[in-house]
Amino acid sequence: MFGSKKLTTIGAVLLTSVFALGSLAACGGSSSGSSASGVQEIKVATGNDGKPFCYMNEDGDLDGYDVAIMKAVGDKLSKYYKFTFETSDFPTSLSNLSSGKAQIAAYEYEINAERKAKFTYGTVGMTKWDTLIISDPNNGKVYQTFDELKGKKVYVETATNQAAMAEAYLKKNPNAFTLVYGTYTNEQIVQGLTSGAYDATLAPQYSLDLWNDSFKKGLKGSKKAVNKSSSYILFNKSADKTLMKRVNTAMKQLKDDGTFEKLSQKYYGADYVPED
Repeated sequence: MFGSKKLTTIGAVLLTSVFALGSLAACGGSSSGSSASGVQEIKVATGNDGKPFCYMNEDGDLDGYDVAIMKAVGDKLSKYYKFTFETSDFPTSLSNLSSGKAQIAAYEYEINAERKAKFTYGTVGMTKWDTLIISDPNNGKVYQTFDELKGKKVYVETATNQAAMAEAYLKKNPNAFTLVYGTYTNEQIVQGLTSGAYDATLAPQYSLDLWNDSFKKGLKGSKKAVNKSSSYILFNKSADKTLMKRVNTAMKQLKDDGTFEKLSQKYYGADYVPED
């Protein structure tokens, strides 16, 4: 249909176009999440309303203890990675990690069997999570054990370790007390306790301190912890081994140089960094 000269010209144009497209593809990186400099984007699943761990501050910026730690890790590893954040509520942060929408999750995750089966824990503890039974003594008493909660309502945040430990107790002691599930803000949790909407909740000492300081309440916690634990970050089971090693090493360095303690003082008002 075309003469030989026209065919030669068209062929040259097509060949030039192919090389141009190939060059553009090469500039774009060979894999998703990588930049021209070879720095890989790592998405971190975290919260947007979980103060003081991960929340939107008054300026509309993502803030909090967990966020600050992961930003510090990202700065240490900026030669290799660019950390970005995928925000949601607590249960969805786990779903985002499970689905591969994120490669790391940071939202005060304690160790339990269900999570260990699905994810890989980081090796550096972030916060002490020695759980207390917290209540408003004006509405009854200060509960010391799960046994004392018989016939009561207990608020637990959905998908947390506190929910899991209460559920484990109820499996052995059916109908001992009623669980009230939710993803409430700190203010809502305190309102529920002081109004009598539920009789108690499960949380660590720093949450009790935060609630009393922020809302000028007289909430009390059990004298002894009903569970001793620490929080960690999570990785996908299929996460890159090099990524995990680099992140764990960076977190250990930040813990050893006092960064964790400084951030704990900033966001919690005290040192709640575990020794492990």
